[in-house]
Amino acid sequence: MRVETRRRSTSTTFADATSGEELLQLAADENGLLFMAFHLYDAAGSLVGDSDLKQYPDGVVVRCSNGEVLLDVPADASVDVRYCLYNSNGALLTKSDGVRTMIYPLLHMDGVGRNWAPPTPPTEVTLA
Repeated sequence: MRVETRRRSTSTTFADATSGEELLQLAADENGLLFMAFHLYDAAGSLVGDSDLKQYPDGVVVRCSNGEVLLDVPADASVDVRYCLYNSNGALLTKSDGVRTMIYPLLHMDGVGRNWAPPTPPTEVTLA
């Protein structure tokens, strides 16, 4: 999957089908800007990375302690996104090298995800 192929105003959420826990969300706002949220576990079920929905203009790489890449979203939108998603029990749900994706039975994918509304800039308040 490539970031540049995301359609505007869409999101994809990867979740654990047994618990409903959302592990990765990729969303493009109406301007095509990418936002991500993640809650990443390693193969032992230990929490490795957590982020609310926000932009990563410089890309993001999350690795576990043994060096395995759990998420690699490059700043260059034309380069493939890589991910390896485990649930909190350490079960592998899906793995992608950007070209080939393996999907296992405990993965649930949805077009809606946690906190999906692009963050809004603070509004200016004028007191009279």
